[in-house]
Amino acid sequence: MTEDNVGTVFGAIVAADARTADGRVALRKGTALGEEHRASLRALVGREFHVVDVAPDEVQQDSVADRLAAAAAGAGVRPERAEQGQARLRAVHRGILRIGVDAIRAVNALRPLLCFTQPDGQVVLEGDEVAGVKSAALATPRELLERAEALLRSAGPAVSVRAFAPRRAFLVVTERLEAHGRDMVVGTVRRKVGWYGTTLAGATEVPHEPAAVAQALRAAIDDGADLFLVSGANPLDPLDPVLVALDRAGGRILSAGVPAHPGSMVWVGRLPGDVPILGVATCAGFGKSTALDLLLPRVLAGDEATAAVAEIGHGGLAEGPAAAGRFPPYDRG
Repeated sequence: MTEDNVGTVFGAIVAADARTADGRVALRKGTALGEEHRASLRALVGREFHVVDVAPDEVQQDSVADRLAAAAAGAGVRPERAEQGQARLRAVHRGILRIGVDAIRAVNALRPLLCFTQPDGQVVLEGDEVAGVKSAALATPRELLERAEALLRSAGPAVSVRAFAPRRAFLVVTERLEAHGRDMVVGTVRRKVGWYGTTLAGATEVPHEPAAVAQALRAAIDDGADLFLVSGANPLDPLDPVLVALDRAGGRILSAGVPAHPGSMVWVGRLPGDVPILGVATCAGFGKSTALDLLLPRVLAGDEATAAVAEIGHGGLAEGPAAAGRFPPYDRG
């Protein structure tokens, strides 16, 4: 390039970092050249560097990323401006991440477009990066980009974060625990539901017999409870006093055990008014992460209880060193 033809590259995109004779980077890869780069271009006179022309029916890399991010972002998600050819999407609030997996797969088949996300169903905090989009080319055909935008929007949209709805929870403990153990169970349940913005409005210990449990459930419903947690039931025994009490209180069990491990002692039921009731395994009451921690975010994000149970099977093998990432980040935020 000579001094006289500096302006001829305006509108092109720098294909690789352009360096001056002393090795300094004058123009970064992906820069869309314009009048504001004239001084940098003059510093490259006599040097070889590569550019890509953008045709009228093509879109520059950063603009592609901005448009993909806007098309993918739904409720609870904020797209950031593109840098270096890619844009990230962040959670606006704490909640459960929902991904239109089929749409993401379809867009990734439209090369050179690329979409990548956190796993569907992941619990995220405000500000967490939940997805990213980019093009692997400096210029992308406009028609291809428009197809991708339509796919992402048709997913309703492709990336969203569903906020947790605060509830009024009530805990029933039927085990004969010592005071220290009972305090641990109540403290653990209060800490976990509180992380979602739910209040533990009450906790009671009752004898392990149907009349006492049924009375506690009815009293809490009258007091406005809209989520129950019960510790001490055996969901494998249809004559367990808690399950009998559930029937007497007008409710029913929906799932004895859930498709997760550990999870065989977790159970899900429903009380009148469509109030969910979740069984708390003893180990969960003492702070251990279990299938209950996979169920809670879905129920508190508004999923119907049986739908939440069916969904946690994908990723429900939650044991071993790699399992920590499956559970809500109670130690953050």
